[in-house]
Amino acid sequence: MAGIKKIVNSYHIHISGRVQGVGFRPFVARVAKDLHILGAVSNSPDGVHIAFNASAGEAAHFYNTIISQPPVHALITHHHMRPAPLFPFTTFTILPGTAASATSLLLTPDIALCDTCRRELNNTSNRRYQYAFTTCTNCGPRYSIIRALPYERENTSMSHLQQCEDCNEEYLNSADRRFHSETNSCPECGVPVSGPSLQEVDDCLRKGGIVAVKGIGGYLLLCDVSQSSVMRTKKNRPQKPFAVLYPTLEQAAEDVYLTAQESLELLGPVAPVVLCKLKKPAEGLAPGLDRLGVILPYSPLLQLISSRYGKPLIATSANGHGVPIIYKDEDAVGIADLVLSFDREIVFPQDDSVICFTSKGRRIILRGGRGLAPVYLHKHSRDGILAMGAELKSTFALTGEDYWLISQYLGSHGTLETEERFEETLNNLLQLLHKRPVQILTDMHPGYFVSRLGKQMAGVSGATLTTIQHHKAHFGAVLAENNLLQQRHPVLGIIWDGAGYGEDEQIWGGEVFVYKEGQMKRVGHLDYFPQLMGDKMNKEPRLSALALLQNFPGRHGIIRHYFTDQEWRYYHQLLHGHIALKTSSMGRLLDGVAAILGVTGINTYEGEAVMKMEACIGDVVTHTYYDMPIYGDLIQWRPLILGVMDDVERGMDKGEIAYKVYYSLANLVTKLKRHFQTEKVAFSGGVFQSPLLSGMMQGHFHRMLSPNDECIAAGQLACFSIQND
Repeated sequence: MAGIKKIVNSYHIHISGRVQGVGFRPFVARVAKDLHILGAVSNSPDGVHIAFNASAGEAAHFYNTIISQPPVHALITHHHMRPAPLFPFTTFTILPGTAASATSLLLTPDIALCDTCRRELNNTSNRRYQYAFTTCTNCGPRYSIIRALPYERENTSMSHLQQCEDCNEEYLNSADRRFHSETNSCPECGVPVSGPSLQEVDDCLRKGGIVAVKGIGGYLLLCDVSQSSVMRTKKNRPQKPFAVLYPTLEQAAEDVYLTAQESLELLGPVAPVVLCKLKKPAEGLAPGLDRLGVILPYSPLLQLISSRYGKPLIATSANGHGVPIIYKDEDAVGIADLVLSFDREIVFPQDDSVICFTSKGRRIILRGGRGLAPVYLHKHSRDGILAMGAELKSTFALTGEDYWLISQYLGSHGTLETEERFEETLNNLLQLLHKRPVQILTDMHPGYFVSRLGKQMAGVSGATLTTIQHHKAHFGAVLAENNLLQQRHPVLGIIWDGAGYGEDEQIWGGEVFVYKEGQMKRVGHLDYFPQLMGDKMNKEPRLSALALLQNFPGRHGIIRHYFTDQEWRYYHQLLHGHIALKTSSMGRLLDGVAAILGVTGINTYEGEAVMKMEACIGDVVTHTYYDMPIYGDLIQWRPLILGVMDDVERGMDKGEIAYKVYYSLANLVTKLKRHFQTEKVAFSGGVFQSPLLSGMMQGHFHRMLSPNDECIAAGQLACFSIQND
């Protein structure tokens, strides 16, 4: 009997999401080869396209295999398969990408050095032995080097480098790990290095020198950990902690306690700075703190330097106070004793990401940069909305039809250099994604740089301009991340931070909201106290303490030592006059407590007083707390401050007092849930960067975004979505 003839048709698969720069086309080609499928796969600005011939059953199996088993770094957001006109394919090939005027592609973050490439670095028989730019489809620069889409070598800052015969053979070999790896290179055809040799770098470090090394997202300054005072002088950084680069996880474990989650993060594809508990104080590296920023070599160049040196190194971004990280080679000239650079342009500069964990293992993102950015939230949206974010810890956000993109951390505005970097990054990304904003969202504060820039852009382009209140944006961001925007039941929002311009023209920061049926309402806040000396109070905890103690005459002596006689008279005159500007800031309340406890009166870096106060706690645990009554919509802080002063005067350990304060805030949240009759609660704001405080809370937290102002741009999109849905 004659066999049944197989009916073959042509099909087309379209897959969108994070599917370029992750080895997706090589993966598809391998699956096709295994299943004996003929066709082609290509990149385009809207994702990956696959055309192929197969029977209906084979097509379904091929499609399901691709969708269910994608490469580890891929993120599929949409996919479909449909019949196509019959085409006589004779092989399965990877085609060159196609350009277009618009894109829905998700950009891939930079990926830390993988274990396989790391082993090759140390293998004397491997042709990439000690090659400082080894990569594969599973690791290497992505976002930092992309100039245009789709993700092809000619669209990256490696376009000027031609692969040698051996590399090209790997590139074309479907069985090779570097099959269609767009960053493929080797010592024969690789990235040219300029500056000292690795041995000269090592010699300089051993002699106590500082070396600037070009990284993935910008230049780093390296020196031996014994030279912290030299680095502090160079960076004008008297107290701010340094991150430490360890050659191996085992060496890091000699200085810090490492949980399984912390170890996985350090060794993972992001390889961020992780704040880990110190085994003993490290005053030169983290003065007055109980955590140290730990990082492992995330690029082959850093791996070679670190392995050769064999000891921990201070690793800090090459930038001055208040200005962004240096990333251009010409700007790095003369910034250190030696400068090690290479001929691969950084297109999108970014700082290292920084994270920590609560005692219960919940991750807190403190800075979203290399390896995490850009962040995507899968949200149906109107295309072409631009959210300008916040003035401090700035990011911006853009929408496609089915996603929100949130940029990397871009610094805090206040210097021309930071503002220029923000504009440069925004313009580059708009051009890369072929976006022309039709709607621009800004903060309510008219004086912010981002507000002025947004207004200017709207005036030029004709885009509609909408303002969003800062703390509502915080709440919107955490609602969006936790898919609570469509929530029918009320959600309580606890939004605690340092400062944000309020709808009543006061400075908010200790806010309580309720979100219900698409409506967001401020239902409570920390009782107002004077915003003494405007923004100066944000940097001087002693001023927060003085403002809080205004209503406690006769108790001011507890902070008198922070002020000269002239300052004391001047500030009291201000307090006895009329200070129109008030604040409800939880951040300033905690600053004031830290000053009362004698931690510090003036911050040399953001958050110093509260971080050092938390470090005083150590292993203290107490279940006593200070009362914080709720009267209507006002949270009373005076009993807490009075209790703190009484405990100080009784000689109670400052660590125990600090723990009582944090426990009081956790107790307050329980009371607020009861007071406003809500079960669900969501948290946002810089105060929740504290692993101790966050660990005391139960509810919805940020997962992909930082609780600090980096989430504001996403929150502006969320609030606009609420208003317009």
